[in-house]
Amino acid sequence: MTGQSCEVKVRSKQTMGKESEITEEVYQGTYLDRGEKKYLSYKRTTEDGSVDCLLTIGAGRLTMSQTGSLKSKLEFIPGQTTKNTYSTPMGNMTIPVFTRGLSVHDKKETIDIMIDYDIAMGDAIVTMMEITATLK
Repeated sequence: MTGQSCEVKVRSKQTMGKESEITEEVYQGTYLDRGEKKYLSYKRTTEDGSVDCLLTIGAGRLTMSQTGSLKSKLEFIPGQTTKNTYSTPMGNMTIPVFTRGLSVHDKKETIDIMIDYDIAMGDAIVTMMEITATLK
């Protein structure tokens, strides 16, 4: 993807029942503004291998696609529950996700994204994800 280089900070807080976990990671990425749609891509490494992440932002929604050692596609639309695909070694799973909130602030040198959502499988996993891309 051609575009502008950026540093991508991802801060995620997941809560299930009384348990909470906060993770913070920093990646090198690329940001591309195509007017009606904006794209943010970065690569992360997990214990299972490399994962390419692509965020597509536009029309009041955000789509997060992951390929590589992890394959998933999550769509976030505020106030709606979406059915999403998550691939596992045992096959594909459909995961319902309810998006409580989504905000994107595209400033001159940074893009701030906040996604507030529930993964509704058994006990809901409540997630608040903040992503900041700082353009270089």
